[in-house]
Amino acid sequence: MTSVLALYRNHDALMNMSSNQQPTLILRRLSVDEYVLPKIHTKKIKRVNSERKPFSVNPFPKLGTGHGVYVFENQYFRYEGEWVKGKKHGFGKLLLKDGTYYEGQFNQGEITGTGFKFFSETKCKYKGQFLKGEMHGRGIMEFPDSSEYEGNFVHNRKNGYGVMRTPLTQYDGGYQGNMRHGEGRMVYAPMRYDKTSNGDRYEGYWVADKRHGPGVLHCADGSIFDGNFDNDEFHGHGLYRHISGVIYDGMWLKGFPAKMASKLHIVVENTPMVIRQGTPFTITVQCLNDENDVVGDEGREIQITAGFKYYQPSKGSALFDMIEDVEDKPIDTPFGYQVVHYPLTNQEQENDGPSEEDEEQELSQSQTQLDLKEDEDENQNNKEEEIKEGEDGEKLAENEKQDDEKEDGVDNSGGGVEEPDEIPNNTTTETESVPLPPPVPNCRSEEGVCVWNEVYLAPAPPMYRPFVAMEEAENDKKSSSRGKPAINKDDRRSSIGKTYTATKSNSILDKMRRQKEKALEEKYAKTGEYVLMVHDVTNPPFLGRTIEPAFLLLKLKRPEAKKRAKKEGKKWDTSQHIRRSMVATEGLED
Repeated sequence: MTSVLALYRNHDALMNMSSNQQPTLILRRLSVDEYVLPKIHTKKIKRVNSERKPFSVNPFPKLGTGHGVYVFENQYFRYEGEWVKGKKHGFGKLLLKDGTYYEGQFNQGEITGTGFKFFSETKCKYKGQFLKGEMHGRGIMEFPDSSEYEGNFVHNRKNGYGVMRTPLTQYDGGYQGNMRHGEGRMVYAPMRYDKTSNGDRYEGYWVADKRHGPGVLHCADGSIFDGNFDNDEFHGHGLYRHISGVIYDGMWLKGFPAKMASKLHIVVENTPMVIRQGTPFTITVQCLNDENDVVGDEGREIQITAGFKYYQPSKGSALFDMIEDVEDKPIDTPFGYQVVHYPLTNQEQENDGPSEEDEEQELSQSQTQLDLKEDEDENQNNKEEEIKEGEDGEKLAENEKQDDEKEDGVDNSGGGVEEPDEIPNNTTTETESVPLPPPVPNCRSEEGVCVWNEVYLAPAPPMYRPFVAMEEAENDKKSSSRGKPAINKDDRRSSIGKTYTATKSNSILDKMRRQKEKALEEKYAKTGEYVLMVHDVTNPPFLGRTIEPAFLLLKLKRPEAKKRAKKEGKKWDTSQHIRRSMVATEGLED
């Protein structure tokens, strides 16, 4: 009964089977009251261990081994190549619907081995080793801009040693995570018009694509930095040899020296600095920073020049017409006026005439005469001398006019004051064209200091603009003073009488003094106020910066008169003199 019941319990399941799967029931009588369920025989479908689907393009290789083409169910992948037991294995080509494809070795269904891959999105091409579908090992990646990387990859990233070539650079060294890392060498392409490359060369350490750590940078212009880098900048201790000749060895902060020169300073005890004609002087210049500390850089090129106050010529003058053809433009100074260049030299001035001692004595005498003349002019208004009027006011005025014409070299009266027959030996009536002396050469700083010795103010060049303008201004002033309105006749006679004698007596002295000054100005600079200018002319500028210039007032005077030692003569013998007098007296009495 148990067997029968079991048979009826599975009746429903048996009825649900298809006709070809229904078993043949064979009842076998075992005993009187007992029956057993017969075996159910079903047809087994043999499954092939492969990725083959019913919509395969080509007939799949028998048992999944051989050559075949397979399109995946999502229609995105298509494989054509070798199969082994239903898996991609061997050489094949995997094509993606977006155009990306791989052609190379497969291993157990994975892209592993050597192959070639094209990336449709970036247009890059890779040829090298793969591991489980990733670029891993040695390989070459070609970029659409003709750049190329040849080196090691780890999980699709540049890692290890490699060489990266681009149209502007070439790097060979270490990589980590697609970035330059470790020791490497970068060579930049020559200078381009768009400044995208500068032609530098760097050998040293990198961190995250930045120069970081010790290294040497060879600039395209010849400058060399040997020191420490931080985030692509000079930082820490380093030695920089600039192409201009400047050498800085010290600490750096964010690309610049820790002590950077920003201004020039002229070392002088007193201002203005007093110098003497024909006497050399010394100039010392320091390179200072904002804290007024001397910066010890080497090789900075410093230039010194001199200038004289610029006078604007009046319109219509010959100098005004010539001014536009002169390239020397006025220079601004901190003294409230502009200057134009004046020749400065370190060449010793030669004396063709008298000896040095006679020259100094002559200059001192000229200075003495000038001082006496100035004192006389200052005291002239306080002293009144009575003079005899021998002529009326009109005649005196005419005499004054004649005296003025004589001072200017014109004598229409045929008489009056006579010019001196002899002119001092050192006075020349004709000027010869003398070439300008060479300028003072530029100086290279040593520990931030420049020194010039034996410096002179040279004689002014012919037709020096400020001097010509000054003479024109003086002539205009004289002509305006002569054109003053007439005064009362009696007052005029009195004033003319008072000044006539002084004018007459001083005319010769003034003329000789002017001739002497003119002769001395041909050998020495004209006395007056000058400006000394110091500029940083380092070329090209050190780190692109030019430090501020310095200015100094120079007061040029005539040489000081030297006191000559008195010659010791015969001592005066009073007793002998008395004796001689007594003898002479006795002789007269006899």
